[in-house]
Amino acid sequence: MSVPELMKIPESEMIGPVFRVDSHSASVTVRDEEILRRVSVNGLVVVDTSNANMRLVGRVSRVVRLEGEVADSDDVLRQSRSVVHVDALGTLRGPGGGRKRPSFSRAVEILPEVGANCFMLTDSRLSAFTSLISEETKATQNPLTLGSYSLAPDAKAILDGDAFFQRHAMIVGSTGSGKSWTVATIVEQAAGLSSANMIVFDLHGEYAPLSQHPNVARYKIAGPGDLGKVTDNVLFLPYWLLGYEDMLALLLDRSDENAPNQAMAFSQAVIAAKRESLQKAGMSVDLETFTVDSPVPYDIQRVHDAISFQNTERVAGAKGEKNGPFHGKFDRFLPRLEAKRTDRRHGFMFHLGSSQLSVEYLNELANKLMRANDGKNAGVKIIDFSEVPSDIIPIVLSLVARLVFHVQQWARAEGRHPIALVCDEAHLYLPARQAADAAEARALAHFERIAKEGRKYGLGLLIISQRPAELNVTIMSQCNNVVALRLANQADKTAVANLLPENLGGLLEILPTLGVGEAVVVGDACILPSRIRISEPLHKPSSETVKFWTRWSAEASVQDLEQAVLSYRRQTSAPK
Repeated sequence: MSVPELMKIPESEMIGPVFRVDSHSASVTVRDEEILRRVSVNGLVVVDTSNANMRLVGRVSRVVRLEGEVADSDDVLRQSRSVVHVDALGTLRGPGGGRKRPSFSRAVEILPEVGANCFMLTDSRLSAFTSLISEETKATQNPLTLGSYSLAPDAKAILDGDAFFQRHAMIVGSTGSGKSWTVATIVEQAAGLSSANMIVFDLHGEYAPLSQHPNVARYKIAGPGDLGKVTDNVLFLPYWLLGYEDMLALLLDRSDENAPNQAMAFSQAVIAAKRESLQKAGMSVDLETFTVDSPVPYDIQRVHDAISFQNTERVAGAKGEKNGPFHGKFDRFLPRLEAKRTDRRHGFMFHLGSSQLSVEYLNELANKLMRANDGKNAGVKIIDFSEVPSDIIPIVLSLVARLVFHVQQWARAEGRHPIALVCDEAHLYLPARQAADAAEARALAHFERIAKEGRKYGLGLLIISQRPAELNVTIMSQCNNVVALRLANQADKTAVANLLPENLGGLLEILPTLGVGEAVVVGDACILPSRIRISEPLHKPSSETVKFWTRWSAEASVQDLEQAVLSYRRQTSAPK
């Protein structure tokens, strides 16, 4: 069927006439039982309008049978009719005005009149319409294809890749719903682009199989077993890259009555240590402009010694020596600082070699993380954070995000290359403000700024979570694209519903009924809010749910518990 025939559907295929219209929906009456059988909830309809070249496209949200009594002379007859409720989705325009084909717009430009005819889109007409949507979304030669439409399996579901990343996106779904597959499908397609640039935050190491792709590189944050080694795929994130407030969130106990004095002393000691480092390096220009937040290497031992001196300082008094003004004020701060420095789990920050303490290390790190695919560097970078202690995960992730944001911010606009951050398990480090501790609050500050300002600097976010109800509201509100897989929890459904326009709220009711790998996709990147079956990725993430009963029913396999205990003791996934 040709696409123009969408504008000329014969009256014999009419569902019925419109009898009620409001700002974003219409109601259609149906008296023919045979026609009613063709109507399906969540199906698409086309409704005539007063403009002969415009049609309203809508979604069937509900079908209701009404019973009533009608007087016929002396008899009272029972009469029934069915009502189809339609939510407006957009406007279908016919050829004209320089267009040879119909076009679809998400804007509801015109509403039908009472009495207007309503038609169900089925079979060939549905395929023609979904093909039209796919053609209009193809902004580039390499469109972002998630899968196929559930209503029309032969039609590819294509998204606008530009709008998907520049206006931020969110993928949500319960455990086992297909989130990891969806992420892998998107990452693989991005990796296939000639100048891709993406960083994936992998908290559990499940995306390791994607590194088989020739344009995907995998790094891991140094664990206790990696200290003292220099390998290309192991990353150190030196403490001197942390901002002042981030360092305090890591070290300072705000409930300590001496916390203000400790913060002040730490600030002064860091500034002095950075000044000394710049003087030794002969960096006179940097010496004139640096601040406490400048990414300048400094000696943490020098900071410790300076604060320790004030903690034990004795000064001259009227009757001899007396305690200094800060004597004993840092008795709790210094052990906390020393504990962080000596903890091998934090070795990726504090157990540094000469290369990680040089000014050039920031250049090296930025090149590894942010260089786009150019034949030598992989465009997609997966960072494995699985060996990072959970209590400092927010600080560590926000350090990487902050680094990327600031490099993008200070890059020349004409040479700035866009980059996307894929934030897996985001509810673990981007919680609601009222539930955030000091470390999470600092992480939120950085990610909230990226969510609000990142688009201006070519920095996009892709947030992935199984608990949208626990996510930070500010960050969620900036995600203008939602890929919602199966969700059964009412709080999670409500959190997602709050992001959708009023006329699309009914889509949330189908979330508990979605199959594995099925999603409802809504947002700026999707011309038509749709139910989509996600394509299977080539390289599947290692996130498959263990089949308990099946494994228990099979012949027992010997688990290497000695290796597991050894890994647990040494805090590394691959002990020798």
